[in-house]
Amino acid sequence: MKTIISVIALTLAPSWSASGKAYFFTRSELIQKASVIAIVTLEEPVKAKPAAGDAQDPFAEDSATGKNWVYWKQAEMHVEKVLKGTIPGDVILYGDESFICAQCTLSKGRFLAFLTKDGDLWVGANWQLSLRSIQDNEVEWYVSEDQRFPMKFQKMDDVVAQIQAALKKQQSEQAGAGQPATRSESKSDGNQSPKPESEGRSR
Repeated sequence: MKTIISVIALTLAPSWSASGKAYFFTRSELIQKASVIAIVTLEEPVKAKPAAGDAQDPFAEDSATGKNWVYWKQAEMHVEKVLKGTIPGDVILYGDESFICAQCTLSKGRFLAFLTKDGDLWVGANWQLSLRSIQDNEVEWYVSEDQRFPMKFQKMDDVVAQIQAALKKQQSEQAGAGQPATRSESKSDGNQSPKPESEGRSR
């Protein structure tokens, strides 16, 4: 059934590229485009439950439907500290989406999370880059600006300082350009469609 839904989703999305390749953000892009950046703890993932209005859909069993994707897993997420944006302290995070080329795979643990919203659902901002694992006060993070993989564990304080510096720079640039400094360009409001491949398709 998952395969059927994935094929249907790929068929119906007019702005997706023919190759169906996922776009992975650079370090700066991930910081800029995430609606929320936070240190979080995820509980053990479970099968996703249909959201309100999905119960009538025969393909919605054991899944939740956003505006752009179908999600097979969900996990309780406890927010410890917010570095960017606004989010309640406890929410449900959805992952393991129906896109066959890349997913935000949920697992129990502590993470530096980069989040956005797909319709009413909280989801990862950029596939598997969305949840950066935290272990012993170190976080799995970019080695350089453009090198997406592999990453390595680095001191949490250093990574947080790097993110805060990037956000401060972004706010200064937006203020200088006469743009609001409190919101990044993202799909958090669910009013945009996935970008074509030529623009770099993220979610």
